[in-house]
Amino acid sequence: MQRERVRFAGQMEAQGLYDPSHEHDACGVGFVVDIQGRKSHAIVRQALSVLINLLHRGACGCEPNTGDGAGILLQMPDRFLRRECEALGITLPSAGQYGAGLVFLPRDPIQRDKVQALIQTIVADEGQRFLGWRDVPTQDKALGATALSVEPVIRQMFVGAGPGVRDQAHLERKLYVIRRSIENTVESLDIPERKFCYLPSLSSRTLIYKGMLSADQIEGMFPDLASPDVESALALVHQRFSTNTFPSWPLAHPYRYIAHNGEINTLRGNINWMRAREALCQSDLLGDDLRNVLPVTREGLSDSATFDNVLEFLVMNGRSLPHAILMMIPEPWQHHESMSPERRA
Repeated sequence: MQRERVRFAGQMEAQGLYDPSHEHDACGVGFVVDIQGRKSHAIVRQALSVLINLLHRGACGCEPNTGDGAGILLQMPDRFLRRECEALGITLPSAGQYGAGLVFLPRDPIQRDKVQALIQTIVADEGQRFLGWRDVPTQDKALGATALSVEPVIRQMFVGAGPGVRDQAHLERKLYVIRRSIENTVESLDIPERKFCYLPSLSSRTLIYKGMLSADQIEGMFPDLASPDVESALALVHQRFSTNTFPSWPLAHPYRYIAHNGEINTLRGNINWMRAREALCQSDLLGDDLRNVLPVTREGLSDSATFDNVLEFLVMNGRSLPHAILMMIPEPWQHHESMSPERRA
């Protein structure tokens, strides 16, 4: 059965001799970290400065104020979120016992309510506690007409760990299953603004702010980032040069694990092999939830989004991040005579 290609608002369709899969890109990536793990707002400020200095690595269309995409990934800003949620009457559990996610939603209120109700139902079905919604403050007056024409409503959702959750790693897996279940279910919704629906992040460890922006628009778009209470020991930033897919709000970086600059020339072959292996997949950690996260990736995503989906799948099934990365990008082995058989495998 042929799988439907994912479409996001504003993306170009294949027509005539043009096919979006033939495009190529070059982006800018930055990473700031306190190697002693000390959270501070200074790390966030430095990362935003790095991002602005990557402006030349990105691109825009005929409108200089419609960027190809920019964003930032941070550790969970617990102090900030706790303060904001308290003002909304939302009581957050202790750090590590709740997840927060950035959610792109339809602009039509009736369609948005339908998607939000669906999300809350899926959270409950997975045995977790839906805690509430927060409207993410945005200032989009500096955005170009194209970016504004496909801008989603942006909210944050909060999920508390259910009674069966053993530890934070278990909660991360449940949040992963919830997000993938939402993605799969939304694809089947018969609503005109389905393409606006996307979850950039849902985690107990990290939070993402991103959009169809340029590097110098990200802080202005999201006033949250200026708050001294937004603290992190690491920050990953990205300015997109979009060519292997057209610009869209969901396909801005960072993704849940990576920000990427480059091309995967074997993308089609890799996707086909991943699909072929799905029928053989088993998971001691996910158990019956495995069926809710498949397919691992979907048609219509960029090479970076596809890579991130597969990497996340490997990590959520118990592999360490370095192990998963080496599986995704194996070191040269053919003529490495001293490499052990275990490593070669």
